[in-house]
Amino acid sequence: MTQKKAKSNIFVYIVLALCAVIWLFPIIIAFVKSFNINGLGNYKYVLTYEKISYFRVIANSMIIAIVTAVTVALITTLAAFAFSKMKFRGNKIIYGAILACLAVPVAAVTSPLFDTIKRLGLLDSKLGVIVPLVAFNAPMMLLMIKNYFDTIPDELLESARMDGASTPRIWIEFMVPLSVPIIANVLVLTFIYAWNGYLVPLLVMRSEENYTVTLAAQYFMSSTYQSPEDVARIYAVMMLLTLPSILVYLFSQKFLVSGVTAGSVKG
Repeated sequence: MTQKKAKSNIFVYIVLALCAVIWLFPIIIAFVKSFNINGLGNYKYVLTYEKISYFRVIANSMIIAIVTAVTVALITTLAAFAFSKMKFRGNKIIYGAILACLAVPVAAVTSPLFDTIKRLGLLDSKLGVIVPLVAFNAPMMLLMIKNYFDTIPDELLESARMDGASTPRIWIEFMVPLSVPIIANVLVLTFIYAWNGYLVPLLVMRSEENYTVTLAAQYFMSSTYQSPEDVARIYAVMMLLTLPSILVYLFSQKFLVSGVTAGSVKG
């Protein structure tokens, strides 16, 4: 039995090692090639490029990603509480309709999305990107948080009600503190999805001063002559633009792990 378990562990380690290599190999290649020809000069070129300010691009993406993540976490936490712990007419129908949105690809609604953003006067604005990103990320995050809320015993909430706690107080003082792992997980995942978003910023943003990291990357790749020097600078761009999201991911690993396992065991 011990030998079988050991063999099983070895197989798991091999698979994980292969996955790590597949994920890290492109990053290592990009990092090495970013130093071709000019070395650190490639990074200096990107950081001091006047037409597309690196720090402005990072600030734009950071604002959009943070506001989107916080808004999604707030909305889905409230909605999950209603769908999980409150009984009202049409509960399952409304919840099912929201989850059905997961089956609709973003590309399928680009025309109506652009028309709506234009009519609202939100073109070339951060809010014009944030609103669609919140709408597209909310259904999946709602599913995650509701599944977690379902594991919290109803008896705990009934006890709080007997002690005179109102519904808002139960949400603030019981549900939120008990759900910190999954809420943190939602914040991190939504941040990364918003940071890496390309289609929505492409539809909304017009001026270069409002570019996000994905639009800036596309700009550098399409505006150069692809000489060896240009290719090295493009790799430097990729490394600099992905660095913040990689750091967020690395520092939030414990929340991601706890969030994934949260709710897997009935409380």
